[in-house]
Amino acid sequence: MAEHPAHGDDDPFAELPDELKAMLEQLGGPEALEEASRQLSALFGAGGAAMPGFTAPGAAPQGPVDWRTATHVALQLAAEGDRAPTPAERRTFEEAFALAEHWLDATPLPSPPDAGHVVVGSRQEWVNAAVEALKPLVEPVAKAATDAMIAMAREQLDELGDAGAQELIGDVEGLPPQLAGVFEQFLSSDPAAMLRPAGASLAGLQAGQVIGQLARQLYGQYDLGLPTAPRGAAHHLAVNVAEDFEGYDLDATEVAIVLGLTEAAHRRLYHAIPWLEAHIASLVARFASGTVVDRSRLEELTNELTSGVDPEDPDSLREAMERASTFRLEPTAEQQRVLHRLQGVLCLVGAWARREVDRAVEGRLPSLPRIQEVLRRRRATRGDGEQLLATLLGLDLKPADEGLGESFVEQVEDALGEDGLHRALAHPENLPSGEELADPGAWLARMAADDDVPDDASALFGDLGDAPREASAEERGRSDEEGDAGDGEAGGDAGGDSGGDTGPNPPGDRGGPGA
Repeated sequence: MAEHPAHGDDDPFAELPDELKAMLEQLGGPEALEEASRQLSALFGAGGAAMPGFTAPGAAPQGPVDWRTATHVALQLAAEGDRAPTPAERRTFEEAFALAEHWLDATPLPSPPDAGHVVVGSRQEWVNAAVEALKPLVEPVAKAATDAMIAMAREQLDELGDAGAQELIGDVEGLPPQLAGVFEQFLSSDPAAMLRPAGASLAGLQAGQVIGQLARQLYGQYDLGLPTAPRGAAHHLAVNVAEDFEGYDLDATEVAIVLGLTEAAHRRLYHAIPWLEAHIASLVARFASGTVVDRSRLEELTNELTSGVDPEDPDSLREAMERASTFRLEPTAEQQRVLHRLQGVLCLVGAWARREVDRAVEGRLPSLPRIQEVLRRRRATRGDGEQLLATLLGLDLKPADEGLGESFVEQVEDALGEDGLHRALAHPENLPSGEELADPGAWLARMAADDDVPDDASALFGDLGDAPREASAEERGRSDEEGDAGDGEAGGDAGGDSGGDTGPNPPGDRGGPGA
């Protein structure tokens, strides 16, 4: 384990168990864990003194995620090995992105009103931009998880009743003061008062871990298939590109052009399809709305948090807090279905963008096949950031088979031409299902069937003439009176269609089918 001189001889992490040291390295070192523990101490120290060795808690977080904590943890994780781009890297990508936009002008993708501000920056620069852009992705899931836990806690308190709650309050007296205060507050008041700040703190820790690891993995803001930074900019993480392509003996300028084309193609797609970003957000919201907290898992977490805690051992309490910060939710069957739809959309968008890159660069870059192979292998695996996104938030954005998108794009273009893919993203209802993504012929058949229905459905009824006029209730009543008073032969004359053949035709020529 690397030494951390900032702690010196008073390093509180020096005697940690090997298992926790390994976890610590994965999370970015003692500084990240100290920040996590500081935030959790804000929760557990609500009724008493702060934990030894940690600063006093800050203000309670606002909203479902403590973004101050998330940003701090993400920046800590991103900082290791980070650096500013060299002047040569900055110049190369800026020129590559400008060339990419010029080449894409010859493709069917329309250009956004502005070419975008090119940001060739460090991992930490991307973090500061990504925190704002990823809020719609993270906050619905975090809020749903906290709401589900609050609902379960209220249900448990209702089952306990006042007498049972008082009995449990007596049982926690032997716990460390920080934990005892928490459980007393939980059992004697509305659990939302405690669980919302707690949920925001834990969500902040988890979001920070995800964003920090993504900063060490991504090349640009569309690497996940969706925007991870404001669309007005084009981010390029030069340090990650340099590390990943080292040893391949590839021309750096050609690599930059391919990456610039990929970023610009994604940006144009999101500009050309104005509902796409909102549709992805709605799928994430639907995923979040199906969140269910497993009662047995919550009880297991509580046991993990309280068992084996030694009041005289600060490290023991830190371990309990670290276990609490790893709480995660397993997607339900319904959430998995929504997730597959989300994966399908991103898979299609990514494949379409890569197809436009191939079209724009055809015959221009000698190294293109080798660059594509490096990128294909990279897409076939989940990076640390993607794994954390799937593990901590349940959002696995990568489909089981990345090749389905390429196959779908190729077969649709063969059948409908270069503009055929526009049909797939012309409306959310046109998007291929998971089955259609794997079987493009089924999607083509559905689109062909839809062609038989004109946009203006009234055209289908043009030959039917006017519809029969139905008599009003007043007219039918008057007809009945006249029929009773008359000779019994007037019933078919007065007031519309009685179902017989003798009455007059209603206005209009019923010369259509079935007349």
